[in-house]
Amino acid sequence: MEEPRLGGRRRVLLVGLGTIARTHREALAADASIEIVGGVDPSPAQQDVVPLFRDLDQAFAAGVDPDLVVVATPTRTHLDIVSDVLDRCDALILSEKPLATSVSGIRQLERSHGRDRVASRVRVAHHFAFSPDVEWARAVVQQNPGWGKPSHILCVFNDAYSGLSEEQRASYVSSWVDSGPNQLSVAAAFATGWHVVAHSEEGDRAMTTLDHDGGVTVLASNWLAADTSKQTAIRFDHVGVEVRVDHTSMTALVLSSGRPVEHLGYTGSAGRKAAQYLGLYRALRDDPADHRLSVDLAASIAGLLEGAAHRSAEVLGSWASTAEVQTASALSRG
Repeated sequence: MEEPRLGGRRRVLLVGLGTIARTHREALAADASIEIVGGVDPSPAQQDVVPLFRDLDQAFAAGVDPDLVVVATPTRTHLDIVSDVLDRCDALILSEKPLATSVSGIRQLERSHGRDRVASRVRVAHHFAFSPDVEWARAVVQQNPGWGKPSHILCVFNDAYSGLSEEQRASYVSSWVDSGPNQLSVAAAFATGWHVVAHSEEGDRAMTTLDHDGGVTVLASNWLAADTSKQTAIRFDHVGVEVRVDHTSMTALVLSSGRPVEHLGYTGSAGRKAAQYLGLYRALRDDPADHRLSVDLAASIAGLLEGAAHRSAEVLGSWASTAEVQTASALSRG
């Protein structure tokens, strides 16, 4: 089946008008060929999208004819909305990540609509994979095949989400479901062949160990943080090379035998998340077959999310918070 391309004037329908839709709109606004032809949300946080529809029935009854449908809704709704849109039109569909938290959900979508049709029409917003720092690090690694496969990947993602409302928590599900797909899409730029070795989580934070071809990947996510901080380190121990990526500042550093040899700075005007989505939409426009957007990658991520969920609750480390550490310190002094 021919891959759809977004050429010429492109009409976009936004489904979901919450927080993440703002970032989509910012990225879409950077392309003069994009026209947002409507927004769908029963209780929109953004009222300035015109026309505004309460549901897909109303939107398509009004004659909306999009080239691209962006699904920016809570995680649990992604598959059902994607399936609904596939029934209604031939538009390309960009779903927020994760497309699903189980492989069976994606396979059911493929059975209902045909695997080729789903592969051709559905893309997934693995936006972290398009961050300038990740793109740079990936290019550096590709330019140095002599480094071989990474021996160790460590992704640590912290978010100041302790004050999330119950509604926001329900939308994000957990630190693992929220951050895991981002971490895995970053790690996928450098390694393949994962399987889950151990996993432990308590909603606000998670730790996961996976074997990958040639080494080990460790993922740590935490909502109990004072501020956002996200980093990835990729080590090639047999050649003494380490690539350190700071996703928060969109910078990176290559160390060889402990000495810096390459350094990436960021001089763009877009903020972190906007820069990621700008890169994502460029790929969607220029190379919609990019694996980072694919349902295949979404299924791999869903399989790892599912595999981690099925692991026995193994303690990978002790959970603590600053308040707990301070209390313990005070007790020891007493």
